[in-house]
Amino acid sequence: MFKRKKVFDFEIAKQSIRKYCSFQERCQSEVKNRLVQMGLSIQVVDNILSDLILEGYISEERYAKAYVRGKFKIKKWGRIKIKQSLISKRVTFKCIEIGLLEIDEIEYRNCLENLISKRLLISPQKDSKSALLKYFQNRGFENHLILELIQEKVDSPSNKT
Repeated sequence: MFKRKKVFDFEIAKQSIRKYCSFQERCQSEVKNRLVQMGLSIQVVDNILSDLILEGYISEERYAKAYVRGKFKIKKWGRIKIKQSLISKRVTFKCIEIGLLEIDEIEYRNCLENLISKRLLISPQKDSKSALLKYFQNRGFENHLILELIQEKVDSPSNKT
């Protein structure tokens, strides 16, 4: 297995991690893990982290916003799954809440509605309401919204023969 070269020089590590942070938004825990993998002491890691925050290379709020936008628009995740993922990355609750504001309510509802429609087209007879509920719960959508939209789709006149 590939092992990272240990970096002990403060300036080289700082330069390397700046490139890492410039490539895409990173949360503090990702950067901290990367610095630890470089073989730096916790004290040096903390110093570099605070420098990166002051220099604007790391912003938890900016990271949360970008993460939420990406997971919702590209992966079609619901709020619950996005929130749990950010919690696992040790992003603060305040930043998570700010990030979740990036999701437009109408767009969110339309997204779930489209996903349900596609799912029903794939297997209209196979999926019971409970199977659909479980599927969309796993994608991180809220129960009440899933049930409401499933009810609309399954009981709508266009679905009756």
